[in-house]
Amino acid sequence: MSEDDRSASETRDLGEAFDPEQYWEGMHRENRGFAAVGFAGLGVGFNTWMYRVRRVVVRRALRRAALAVRGARVLDVGAGSGFYVRMWLELGAVHVTGLDLSEAAVEALRAEFPTAEFARDDIAEPSKGTRSHSYDLVSAFDVLFHIVDDDRFVRAIENVAGLTRPGGHLLLSDNFLHGPGIRGRHQVSRSLEEIDDALAAGGFETIARLPMFFLMNTPIDSRSRLLHFSWRTVSGICYRSHRAGAVLGALLYPIELFLTAVAREGPSTELVVCRRQ
Repeated sequence: MSEDDRSASETRDLGEAFDPEQYWEGMHRENRGFAAVGFAGLGVGFNTWMYRVRRVVVRRALRRAALAVRGARVLDVGAGSGFYVRMWLELGAVHVTGLDLSEAAVEALRAEFPTAEFARDDIAEPSKGTRSHSYDLVSAFDVLFHIVDDDRFVRAIENVAGLTRPGGHLLLSDNFLHGPGIRGRHQVSRSLEEIDDALAAGGFETIARLPMFFLMNTPIDSRSRLLHFSWRTVSGICYRSHRAGAVLGALLYPIELFLTAVAREGPSTELVVCRRQ
Protein backbone atom coordinates (compact mmCIF):
# COMPACT_ATOMS: atom_id res chain seq x y z
CA MET A 1 0.00 0.00 0.00
CA SER A 2 1.05 3.58 -0.51
CA GLU A 3 -0.11 7.20 -0.40
CA ASP A 4 -3.82 7.33 -1.00
CA ASP A 5 -3.44 10.65 -2.78
CA ARG A 6 -5.71 9.75 -5.66
CA SER A 7 -7.69 13.00 -5.67
CA ALA A 8 -8.03 16.17 -3.66
CA SER A 9 -11.77 15.61 -3.29
CA GLU A 10 -11.20 12.20 -1.71
CA THR A 11 -8.74 13.69 0.76
CA ARG A 12 -11.27 16.27 1.89
CA ASP A 13 -14.27 13.91 2.04
CA LEU A 14 -14.67 13.07 5.72
CA GLY A 15 -18.44 12.71 5.79
CA GLU A 16 -18.70 8.98 5.04
CA ALA A 17 -17.26 6.38 7.42
CA PHE A 18 -14.22 4.68 5.95
CA ASP A 19 -14.23 0.88 5.86
CA PRO A 20 -10.57 -0.04 5.17
CA GLU A 21 -11.23 -3.74 4.60
CA GLN A 22 -13.93 -3.04 2.01
CA TYR A 23 -11.84 -0.34 0.36
CA TRP A 24 -8.66 -2.39 -0.04
CA GLU A 25 -10.55 -5.55 -1.00
CA GLY A 26 -12.15 -3.58 -3.82
CA MET A 27 -8.83 -2.09 -4.89
CA HIS A 28 -7.16 -5.50 -5.12
CA ARG A 29 -10.14 -7.23 -6.74
CA GLU A 30 -10.32 -4.61 -9.47
CA ASN A 31 -6.59 -3.93 -9.98
CA ARG A 32 -3.21 -5.59 -9.94
CA GLY A 33 0.28 -4.40 -9.06
CA PHE A 34 0.90 -0.68 -8.70
CA ALA A 35 -2.63 0.12 -9.90
CA ALA A 36 -3.89 -1.34 -6.61
CA VAL A 37 -1.30 0.08 -4.22
CA GLY A 38 0.33 3.04 -5.92
CA PHE A 39 -0.55 6.62 -6.80
CA ALA A 40 -3.07 5.33 -9.33
CA GLY A 41 -3.79 8.46 -11.36
CA LEU A 42 -0.12 8.89 -12.27
CA GLY A 43 0.01 5.67 -14.26
CA VAL A 44 2.00 2.46 -13.99
CA GLY A 45 5.11 3.93 -15.65
CA PHE A 46 5.60 6.77 -13.19
CA ASN A 47 4.73 4.46 -10.27
CA THR A 48 7.36 2.00 -11.45
CA TRP A 49 10.00 4.71 -11.14
CA MET A 50 8.63 5.71 -7.73
CA TYR A 51 9.05 2.15 -6.50
CA ARG A 52 12.57 2.01 -7.90
CA VAL A 53 13.35 5.06 -5.76
CA ARG A 54 11.81 3.32 -2.74
CA ARG A 55 13.98 0.27 -3.36
CA VAL A 56 17.18 2.33 -3.40
CA VAL A 57 16.21 4.27 -0.27
CA VAL A 58 15.34 1.09 1.66
CA ARG A 59 18.70 -0.45 0.79
CA ARG A 60 20.39 2.83 1.73
CA ALA A 61 18.63 2.73 5.10
CA LEU A 62 19.76 -0.85 5.69
CA ARG A 63 23.36 0.14 5.02
CA ARG A 64 23.15 3.22 7.22
CA ALA A 65 21.76 1.18 10.11
CA ALA A 66 24.20 -1.70 9.42
CA LEU A 67 21.33 -4.19 9.14
CA ALA A 68 21.79 -7.55 7.46
CA VAL A 69 18.67 -9.18 6.02
CA ARG A 70 20.34 -12.47 5.11
CA GLY A 71 19.19 -15.16 7.52
CA ALA A 72 16.54 -12.91 9.11
CA ARG A 73 12.90 -13.64 9.76
CA VAL A 74 10.94 -10.77 8.20
CA LEU A 75 7.34 -9.60 8.50
CA ASP A 76 5.93 -7.23 5.88
CA VAL A 77 2.81 -5.41 7.08
CA GLY A 78 0.48 -4.41 4.26
CA ALA A 79 2.22 -6.66 1.73
CA GLY A 80 -0.05 -5.47 -1.11
CA SER A 81 1.56 -6.19 -4.48
CA GLY A 82 4.51 -8.03 -2.92
CA PHE A 83 7.12 -5.46 -3.89
CA TYR A 84 8.89 -5.57 -0.52
CA VAL A 85 8.33 -9.31 -0.09
CA ARG A 86 10.35 -9.78 -3.27
CA MET A 87 13.06 -7.47 -1.95
CA TRP A 88 13.38 -9.30 1.36
CA LEU A 89 13.62 -12.65 -0.41
CA GLU A 90 16.25 -11.32 -2.83
CA LEU A 91 18.27 -10.00 0.12
CA GLY A 92 18.39 -13.45 1.66
CA ALA A 93 15.73 -13.46 4.37
CA VAL A 94 15.35 -17.00 5.69
CA HIS A 95 11.60 -16.61 6.04
CA VAL A 96 9.17 -13.88 4.95
CA THR A 97 5.61 -13.43 6.17
CA GLY A 98 3.21 -10.91 4.67
CA LEU A 99 -0.01 -9.52 6.13
CA ASP A 100 -2.72 -7.72 4.22
CA LEU A 101 -6.34 -6.69 4.79
CA SER A 102 -7.35 -7.92 1.34
CA GLU A 103 -8.07 -11.58 0.66
CA ALA A 104 -7.56 -10.90 -3.06
CA ALA A 105 -4.08 -9.56 -2.33
CA VAL A 106 -3.25 -12.56 -0.14
CA GLU A 107 -4.41 -15.00 -2.82
CA ALA A 108 -2.23 -13.31 -5.45
CA LEU A 109 0.77 -13.19 -3.10
CA ARG A 110 0.52 -16.89 -2.27
CA ALA A 111 0.49 -17.72 -5.97
CA GLU A 112 3.49 -15.50 -6.74
CA PHE A 113 5.65 -16.30 -3.69
CA PRO A 114 5.15 -19.98 -2.76
CA THR A 115 8.14 -19.98 -0.38
CA ALA A 116 6.72 -17.15 1.75
CA GLU A 117 3.78 -17.18 4.14
CA PHE A 118 0.76 -14.87 3.94
CA ALA A 119 -2.28 -14.15 6.05
CA ARG A 120 -5.28 -11.87 5.80
CA ASP A 121 -4.98 -9.89 9.00
CA ASP A 122 -5.33 -6.42 10.50
CA ILE A 123 -2.23 -5.13 12.31
CA ALA A 124 -4.47 -3.03 14.57
CA GLU A 125 -6.29 -6.19 15.69
CA PRO A 126 -4.09 -9.15 14.73
CA SER A 127 -5.22 -12.72 15.15
CA LYS A 128 -3.84 -14.98 17.85
CA GLY A 129 -1.86 -16.86 15.22
CA THR A 130 -0.13 -13.70 14.05
CA ARG A 131 0.61 -12.55 17.61
CA SER A 132 2.32 -15.85 18.42
CA HIS A 133 5.31 -15.08 16.16
CA SER A 134 8.41 -12.93 16.56
CA TYR A 135 10.54 -11.41 13.82
CA ASP A 136 14.02 -9.99 13.40
CA LEU A 137 12.77 -7.31 11.02
CA VAL A 138 9.31 -5.81 10.48
CA SER A 139 8.51 -3.51 7.57
CA ALA A 140 5.47 -1.25 7.27
CA PHE A 141 5.86 0.90 4.18
CA ASP A 142 3.16 3.48 3.38
CA VAL A 143 0.69 1.53 5.51
CA LEU A 144 0.05 2.97 8.95
CA PHE A 145 -1.10 6.36 7.70
CA HIS A 146 -4.09 4.53 6.23
CA ILE A 147 -5.23 3.73 9.79
CA VAL A 148 -7.38 6.82 10.23
CA ASP A 149 -8.54 6.06 13.79
CA ASP A 150 -5.92 7.31 16.26
CA ASP A 151 -6.54 4.61 18.88
CA ARG A 152 -6.17 1.91 16.24
CA PHE A 153 -2.98 3.57 15.02
CA VAL A 154 -1.46 3.41 18.52
CA ARG A 155 -2.56 -0.22 18.87
CA ALA A 156 -0.98 -1.02 15.51
CA ILE A 157 2.36 0.33 16.72
CA GLU A 158 2.00 -1.67 19.95
CA ASN A 159 1.26 -4.82 17.94
CA VAL A 160 4.21 -4.24 15.63
CA ALA A 161 6.38 -3.91 18.74
CA GLY A 162 5.02 -7.20 20.05
CA LEU A 163 5.95 -8.89 16.77
CA THR A 164 9.51 -7.51 16.78
CA ARG A 165 11.97 -9.42 18.90
CA PRO A 166 14.03 -7.44 21.45
CA GLY A 167 16.98 -6.05 19.52
CA GLY A 168 15.06 -6.46 16.27
CA HIS A 169 14.22 -3.63 13.90
CA LEU A 170 11.25 -1.86 12.36
CA LEU A 171 11.38 -0.06 9.00
CA LEU A 172 8.48 2.37 8.75
CA SER A 173 7.61 4.94 6.09
CA ASP A 174 5.19 7.77 6.79
CA ASN A 175 4.93 11.52 6.24
CA PHE A 176 6.22 12.64 9.69
CA LEU A 177 4.87 16.18 9.47
CA HIS A 178 6.75 18.92 11.30
CA GLY A 179 3.48 20.78 11.82
CA PRO A 180 -0.08 19.73 12.67
CA GLY A 181 -1.43 16.50 11.23
CA ILE A 182 -3.57 16.45 8.09
CA ARG A 183 -6.63 14.22 8.16
CA GLY A 184 -8.27 12.67 5.12
CA ARG A 185 -10.89 10.00 4.62
CA HIS A 186 -8.44 7.28 3.60
CA GLN A 187 -5.25 8.66 5.09
CA VAL A 188 -4.00 10.60 8.11
CA SER A 189 -0.60 12.27 7.87
CA ARG A 190 0.44 12.56 11.52
CA SER A 191 3.05 14.78 13.06
CA LEU A 192 6.60 13.63 13.65
CA GLU A 193 6.06 14.15 17.37
CA GLU A 194 2.91 12.03 17.44
CA ILE A 195 4.52 9.14 15.57
CA ASP A 196 7.73 9.33 17.63
CA ASP A 197 5.68 9.24 20.85
CA ALA A 198 3.82 6.13 19.67
CA LEU A 199 7.09 4.44 18.67
CA ALA A 200 8.72 5.26 22.01
CA ALA A 201 5.68 3.96 23.90
CA GLY A 202 6.03 0.71 21.94
CA GLY A 203 9.65 0.38 23.06
CA PHE A 204 11.28 1.53 19.82
CA GLU A 205 14.36 3.71 19.53
CA THR A 206 14.72 5.58 16.22
CA ILE A 207 18.24 5.16 14.88
CA ALA A 208 17.86 6.68 11.39
CA ARG A 209 15.42 8.78 9.37
CA LEU A 210 15.87 9.32 5.63
CA PRO A 211 13.89 11.12 2.91
CA MET A 212 12.16 8.64 0.62
CA PHE A 213 11.02 11.22 -1.93
CA PHE A 214 11.84 14.80 -2.78
CA LEU A 215 10.38 15.66 -6.19
CA MET A 216 8.34 12.57 -7.05
CA ASN A 217 5.60 12.79 -4.43
CA THR A 218 3.32 15.40 -2.87
CA PRO A 219 5.44 17.82 -0.79
CA ILE A 220 2.98 17.56 2.09
CA ASP A 221 5.58 18.56 4.69
CA SER A 222 6.78 21.69 2.92
CA ARG A 223 5.53 25.23 2.43
CA SER A 224 7.84 25.82 -0.51
CA ARG A 225 5.86 27.32 -3.39
CA LEU A 226 8.51 26.08 -5.78
CA LEU A 227 8.15 22.47 -4.61
CA HIS A 228 4.35 22.62 -4.75
CA PHE A 229 4.46 24.17 -8.21
CA SER A 230 6.93 21.49 -9.32
CA TRP A 231 4.68 18.70 -8.03
CA ARG A 232 1.58 20.18 -9.68
CA THR A 233 3.49 20.27 -12.94
CA VAL A 234 4.80 16.72 -12.60
CA SER A 235 1.47 15.22 -11.51
CA GLY A 236 -0.41 17.23 -14.15
CA ILE A 237 1.77 15.78 -16.91
CA CYS A 238 1.28 12.25 -15.54
CA TYR A 239 -2.50 12.62 -15.27
CA ARG A 240 -2.77 13.90 -18.82
CA SER A 241 -0.53 11.22 -20.33
CA HIS A 242 0.68 8.09 -18.57
CA ARG A 243 3.20 7.57 -21.36
CA ALA A 244 4.68 11.02 -20.77
CA GLY A 245 4.60 10.29 -17.03
CA ALA A 246 6.75 7.21 -17.55
CA VAL A 247 9.33 9.28 -19.46
CA LEU A 248 9.23 11.98 -16.80
CA GLY A 249 9.74 9.38 -14.08
CA ALA A 250 12.85 8.10 -15.85
CA LEU A 251 14.23 11.64 -16.13
CA LEU A 252 13.53 12.46 -12.47
CA TYR A 253 14.86 9.15 -11.11
CA PRO A 254 18.60 10.04 -10.94
CA ILE A 255 17.78 13.52 -9.61
CA GLU A 256 15.58 11.99 -6.93
CA LEU A 257 18.30 9.55 -5.89
CA PHE A 258 20.78 12.41 -5.53
CA LEU A 259 18.43 14.67 -3.55
CA THR A 260 17.30 11.92 -1.17
CA ALA A 261 20.95 10.99 -0.59
CA VAL A 262 22.15 14.49 0.33
CA ALA A 263 19.09 15.95 2.07
CA ARG A 264 18.68 15.45 5.82
CA GLU A 265 14.95 16.27 5.72
CA GLY A 266 12.45 15.52 2.99
CA PRO A 267 9.28 17.38 1.99
CA SER A 268 7.35 14.16 1.52
CA THR A 269 7.43 10.56 2.74
CA GLU A 270 10.38 9.57 4.95
CA LEU A 271 11.71 6.26 6.16
CA VAL A 272 12.70 5.53 9.75
CA VAL A 273 14.69 2.62 11.10
CA CYS A 274 13.87 1.75 14.70
CA ARG A 275 15.40 -0.73 17.13
CA ARG A 276 13.20 -2.61 19.59
CA GLN A 277 14.67 -2.10 23.05
